[in-house]
Amino acid sequence: MKKNLMLLSLLVLLGSCSKKTYLTGNLMYLFEENELQLSKIQLYNDNPLFLEREVASSDANVKSGKVFFKNGRYINRISLEKETPGLLVKESKGQLLVGFESGSGEEKALHFAPVAGEKGEYFYQLVDEKGSALFSRLEYDGNRYLVIYKKPRVRLMVMKSTLNGLKIKTHKMKGNKVK
Repeated sequence: MKKNLMLLSLLVLLGSCSKKTYLTGNLMYLFEENELQLSKIQLYNDNPLFLEREVASSDANVKSGKVFFKNGRYINRISLEKETPGLLVKESKGQLLVGFESGSGEEKALHFAPVAGEKGEYFYQLVDEKGSALFSRLEYDGNRYLVIYKKPRVRLMVMKSTLNGLKIKTHKMKGNKVK
């Protein structure tokens, strides 16, 4: 019992020592308030995923990912590993287009938008081109891919060190008294 309690305590301690934190609506507000450009901030994904599509044997030369043979079909698979660094490609209609490949433009960017999460906070989460968090396929590099998650969602993260030096404006209310 003591060993289990100590192990649980160690896991909690190590988890809280993370150098990254989720990109939330509150953080975005702080970045705007401090005139910090998101294009100059390193972004990361919190969970891995695969993009897969079936290709004809004659199309085995693909621009992105790898092709493998599965159940008698050729499959083009692109993987996004956990905590892959990404950069903001474009901000459009409340969505962030983030590229995780070198030199990627809008066609190779994934869409992230604020989605309500735990305790009412908005997290920047992977969405489809229309902004929906409920999807099974995504447009990537001019093709439509099936999305295969290892975990239920993919959210953006930033380094906690990015938050150092941010100024938070505060104001103390003086109160009202009955006259």
